[in-house]
Amino acid sequence: MAQRAGAPPSSASKNWERYVGTLVGPGRVVVGAAVLPIAPEAPGVRKSVILAQKGISLRVPEATALVEAVMEGRVHRDYVNVAGQQYLITTVMESSYYGKCTSTPTVGGIALVKMGPFLVLAVWVEPTTAAQAIPYVHRSVDDLVAAMGA
Repeated sequence: MAQRAGAPPSSASKNWERYVGTLVGPGRVVVGAAVLPIAPEAPGVRKSVILAQKGISLRVPEATALVEAVMEGRVHRDYVNVAGQQYLITTVMESSYYGKCTSTPTVGGIALVKMGPFLVLAVWVEPTTAAQAIPYVHRSVDDLVAAMGA
């Protein structure tokens, strides 16, 4: 988990870690996931760029560039770098983006789903297909939104 240096883990960060842990794990569809804040803030004020991650090693510069690209509506115009892998966004929807891994011969993909002031990032590799992973990620996000509203 990435958070502000020296800050004690909060219950909110533990909740994000728990959520990411439900997405990723043995028998799960996705192999890596992260939650990033995308709420507009004053430049340079963002306290954390990675709220939680599991199964991937997303670096702060990658997270920052990804959030900026999503917020500026240009994430689909160039390659997306996540945990050292390069993805090409192939599908743009109202609140989500999907792409395929272009940096390895192994077939894989990425889903970026906006959830209010957050961005849920999920990656998968074969034998999982986009047709399996995308609905799985959306159900997970819908379940989380429902739980947050309760």
